[in-house]
Amino acid sequence: MPPSLSFPSIGLSSFEGEKRGLNMSFEEIRGQDQVIRLLQNALKNGRVAHAYCFAGPEGAGKKKAAIEWAKALNCENPASAPCDRCRSCRRISNGNHPDITILAPEGASIKIEQVRELQRRFSFTPPEEVTRVVILHQAETLTLQAANSLLKFLEEPVARMVAVLITEQVHSLLPTILSRCQLLRFRPLPPVLIESSLVEAGVDPANARIAAHLVSGVEAAEKLAGDDKFAPVCERMIKWMGEIPSGKSNPLVEIQTVWLADFDPGEMNLLLDLSLLWLRDLLNERLGVTGDSVFVGWKESRRHQASRWTISGLLNGMEAVIQARQALAGPVQPQAVLERMVLAMQGGPKHVVSRRSPFQTSG
Repeated sequence: MPPSLSFPSIGLSSFEGEKRGLNMSFEEIRGQDQVIRLLQNALKNGRVAHAYCFAGPEGAGKKKAAIEWAKALNCENPASAPCDRCRSCRRISNGNHPDITILAPEGASIKIEQVRELQRRFSFTPPEEVTRVVILHQAETLTLQAANSLLKFLEEPVARMVAVLITEQVHSLLPTILSRCQLLRFRPLPPVLIESSLVEAGVDPANARIAAHLVSGVEAAEKLAGDDKFAPVCERMIKWMGEIPSGKSNPLVEIQTVWLADFDPGEMNLLLDLSLLWLRDLLNERLGVTGDSVFVGWKESRRHQASRWTISGLLNGMEAVIQARQALAGPVQPQAVLERMVLAMQGGPKHVVSRRSPFQTSG
């Protein structure tokens, strides 16, 4: 059986989740005005390259832009943007256009058998009005054999064919492949754009603001904010952080009775990321800079807790959280990491952290 390659079978599940986001326009791909303008000008001036590399961080809109590009190249109402009304646009939006192919990793990589099947399918001449488009999702996962096979494919482009390589790790691509692509860099979306998108989608504004500062991309932020655990974790974290300056053992006890009991080890990163944002808000509160607070729904808690910390204590606390976040990336026990972090924030013995914080002040 040949590798699964067709647009309908791989479908749009390889992309950021749902088909609902694909019936859109270039203008709705936020924060990437320069990239969209370059694509529209290429189409308008008849200077479409045979291969592109869409490079940038997760959630920047690369995948949706690739779909919109495929629609624009095949739109039955020629313009610099797809109409989203013609039969071709609708078929691509629905994921059942026979001349749009998505090549995604099978397992951990894109294999040579997949590229060979792609070459076989593209050996047939398409109808005159069609521009075939192949989208390589996670192009950095190409095996060496697959990459070399793809190189030959790009060196001898098929008529009316456009390839789009999508990657978050552009430097992992073979230089010979990259040299045959027009490189378009997608910028990370600023939190303000993510936040506004979530609010427009009906997400609670307070949760939208926090989620927008935690993850990149609208889809990831919407998923996080919509998680049933998200709001309770925020509330519990704020209460937990409020107990740390007291120097009592309650925060240490809660590590085992609350955080490790109710949350998976992988969710510890969320706890630490929230803690770091909260400490930053407290620091800004102490400095009188509250216009860009992340936790806008907890104004009184911010004021109360900020009054219990010194500026140097908050800086040390932020450093302790950063060190804990880095430690969790290794083979460690989450309980030990969190306990050391709390002790460091409470001003415990200096040996509880791996090195003295460069922010630490004497006295």
